[in-house]
Amino acid sequence: MEQEAVARLEPKTAQEAIIGRIAEDLRLTPFLARAYYEQMAEYFRLYAGLDLQDNQLAYCAVAAEEPPGKKIAECQRVAVRLTLHDPADFDSTGATSISAMRRRRLQRLCEEALDQGGLLTQEDLALLLTTSESTIKRDLRGLRETGVCVPTRGQQRDIGPGVSHKVQTVLGYLRGEDFTQLSRRLCHGKDSMERYLKAFRQVAIMTREGLRFELICRACRLSPALLAQYQALYEQAAGDEAMQGRLRDLLGTDALPTEKGGRAR
Repeated sequence: MEQEAVARLEPKTAQEAIIGRIAEDLRLTPFLARAYYEQMAEYFRLYAGLDLQDNQLAYCAVAAEEPPGKKIAECQRVAVRLTLHDPADFDSTGATSISAMRRRRLQRLCEEALDQGGLLTQEDLALLLTTSESTIKRDLRGLRETGVCVPTRGQQRDIGPGVSHKVQTVLGYLRGEDFTQLSRRLCHGKDSMERYLKAFRQVAIMTREGLRFELICRACRLSPALLAQYQALYEQAAGDEAMQGRLRDLLGTDALPTEKGGRAR
């Protein structure tokens, strides 16, 4: 096709049409209209361009790095992918009560948001789970009483970051608990626990090999906070005789880090 014809076709794209409408409707110069379009396109990419799978939705959560005491309306928000239904919400026998299923789902939603840099509030959870805030508060209190830390914005604001339930699962396994005991204590399905152990194993092996923190983060697709907790747990287990046996079994090797190994950064 001739270059002249290509030049005539270029303004006929949807992008150019939108830029033209912006310039006309807002009375902007073509340069400013294009800049406006590009900025809005970036916003849509960040907040509405998530790759969603079945049973997932895009939701705006408060950014995890926002400090305490700041009004929600003034906080930066991030778009996160949340899974409304997951087979892990049910126990292996299918005898899960409604309240137990809701607590599993509540815990999972908060962890999904945190892994993507966001924190859900009690109001968010009430909306997502179609229930009252008083019910959410009762569920959170019940989970805390069993030793489960749920990372809501209120929990992070009032008592600081807690240990991820994924780390609690791996820690319990390394200390000798079996899947039945872990499931009863932490309300997780076998498939979920196997995923946590697989991710921890990948982190441990890459950390032992001395790979950089940022590389491990990208390769394992983990948040920096969770990766740091996994690495700290690996070092703890490597130096604890009570956990070394299971750690070796999990890694499939007798090699454990020496004092010079340290955490990969």
